[in-house]
Amino acid sequence: MKKFIQYLLATIVSVLIIMTVLDLVYTYGYIHAKPRNKVQYILKLKNKKIDYGFLGSSRVDNHIVTKMVEKATGGTAINLGVQGGKLDVTYLILQLLLDNNVQFKKLFIEIDYNYNIEGNSNFFKAETLPYIRNNSIINTFQKKNNPDYFLCYYLPFYRYASNDYKIGFREFFNSTTSKHSTENFADGFNPRKEPFHDKGYTLPKTINKSNKMLDNIDRLCKEKHIDVTYFCAPFCSQVATSDYPEKLQQKIPNFKNYSKTLLDQKYYVNCGHLNEDGAKLFTKILIDDCILKPSK
Repeated sequence: MKKFIQYLLATIVSVLIIMTVLDLVYTYGYIHAKPRNKVQYILKLKNKKIDYGFLGSSRVDNHIVTKMVEKATGGTAINLGVQGGKLDVTYLILQLLLDNNVQFKKLFIEIDYNYNIEGNSNFFKAETLPYIRNNSIINTFQKKNNPDYFLCYYLPFYRYASNDYKIGFREFFNSTTSKHSTENFADGFNPRKEPFHDKGYTLPKTINKSNKMLDNIDRLCKEKHIDVTYFCAPFCSQVATSDYPEKLQQKIPNFKNYSKTLLDQKYYVNCGHLNEDGAKLFTKILIDDCILKPSK
């Protein structure tokens, strides 16, 4: 029995040592790798002055053509929309940018049915895990939103093993070998070109009384004297009949409602996302309405 216990303890210690080494190697690799996702890019974006920033979900990522903004204004622009991102992700990104001394002349934040959602993006949450011990803002975000926080923080390599689909060996290998990413992070716009397919989009029939994350975003912008405009990107005709965006307009100051701006199906890949031609047309509308038009 004594030998068995010794063997068991030795095995446990050996496994923990291996897990610790792997954890250190993976973490070092992600921290020093060339960015392959927007989390990595944002963390390396420091001491910058950017004229026009765009934050939100895929309805920013796929909709805002930053090169058009730069050409029309002569300034710099960046699209930091995140696929599947909710308002807590937008708040986290804003915190990280400000902590890295990234300043904006004007900030645009897309708000839609995410006002009714208090959850967060699993993909984005997984992509922040390599930095849980190295960044206090990410640590706080994980502690509030990740039910496995204590295992991810204290048990070596657990965060990588349990999120292998996003930060496991394949992505670690691609990051450490500097495999080229398909995204241009300095621009951030990801066009969609597939034909239209109806995914059954509907907007909520009722609106929440408030959204805590939006309150946090608005408070932070006021504290940092950031000129922010909230907007709702277009929906296709069958979704745009909803009065939900009008309800948003009553809730949010400085809100621009473009939900019914582009109704022709030819501009969409689905009812919530514009194709590349639609994105270009919408970006021009946003530029003319919110940037070039003199404020009164």
